[in-house]
Amino acid sequence: MDPERRAAPLRQALDLLAKARLCHVVRASACTGVPLGAEVRQGVVKAILLDVGLVSAALGLSPQAILAPPDMILANEGALAEQAVGQALRAAEPSFKEPALVYWTSEQRGSQAEIDYVIEHGARVVPVEVKAGTTGRLKSLHLFMALRRLPLAVRFNADMPSVVEVNAKTTTGHPARYQLLSLPLYVASEIHRWIAAVAGATPATAA
Repeated sequence: MDPERRAAPLRQALDLLAKARLCHVVRASACTGVPLGAEVRQGVVKAILLDVGLVSAALGLSPQAILAPPDMILANEGALAEQAVGQALRAAEPSFKEPALVYWTSEQRGSQAEIDYVIEHGARVVPVEVKAGTTGRLKSLHLFMALRRLPLAVRFNADMPSVVEVNAKTTTGHPARYQLLSLPLYVASEIHRWIAAVAGATPATAA
């Protein structure tokens, strides 16, 4: 059967869920400049649900696991963190603007590089990575920053706020130099305030 015909019912179902406000469709964009919506890649999407509770139920997370000791490792904590930040980024938009999230994924064949979200801050393009813990590799972010040559990226994780100067290389050896603003997951809705505070500042630990 034609793959396009197989995908059509799925697209229709996703569209209906989005219209019912049960989920939000996050579209892939080339993200070379603003507006990000001008470079959306047709048919390349992912979705976040209405709230973390629906995601937890869909992933089979029981109330007992939610109330478990804080040192317990959840296999789906990454999906929950990405969902929570996505919700907050939508809420960070002005009330008169329909929230529309985009993300970036490499178009190179065989590449699995992906940036969780990419946002506009004025005329800036700012990539946003989400990590559930305090650590995590940033290979995709290094690749994106090397390709787009942007000055600032944001990472949400479980660590303290900080601003550091990154001087790294991609897996192919290309330099990636940029400022990395790291923020706790719970301040995601204040992302624009934090970006405005650090833009152009000397890298240092944020108070």
